[in-house]
Amino acid sequence: MFGIGLPELVIIVVIALIFIGPKQLPGVMRSVGKGLVELKRATNDIRHTVQTEMDTIERDLEVKDIKKDFENDFGGVANKFGSLKLSQMSTGDKLEAVANAFEKGQEDLAARKENVAAAEAKEAESTATASTTDSTVSKTNGTATT
Repeated sequence: MFGIGLPELVIIVVIALIFIGPKQLPGVMRSVGKGLVELKRATNDIRHTVQTEMDTIERDLEVKDIKKDFENDFGGVANKFGSLKLSQMSTGDKLEAVANAFEKGQEDLAARKENVAAAEAKEAESTATASTTDSTVSKTNGTATT
């Protein structure tokens, strides 16, 4: 308890008994106890409030990350239609419009993947050509020294 042992506690009680007096000591101790309980309750409330806010902020950041990943993965399909435009359509038209936008997003994603694959193939080809050229040069240098 706060690094206070029994001898220190006895000294504190004796000093309090001398300064406060035996008649008022129980009332003062009761007031100190109530004050400590209120302090503990207030700190627990603050801790709970801070924890709740941190959880809320964490959830908001997760939602933003998920939304950003969704928009990046599907080419922003969610942003292809404004809410007003969709609200004016019938249910069948809404489903068709969303399906078309989704298909376009998938086509865009496939095209991006093809571009990346082509770029990687081209890079691999240029690397292979460079290593073949280097080995030819080293063989030529090797025969020239012999």
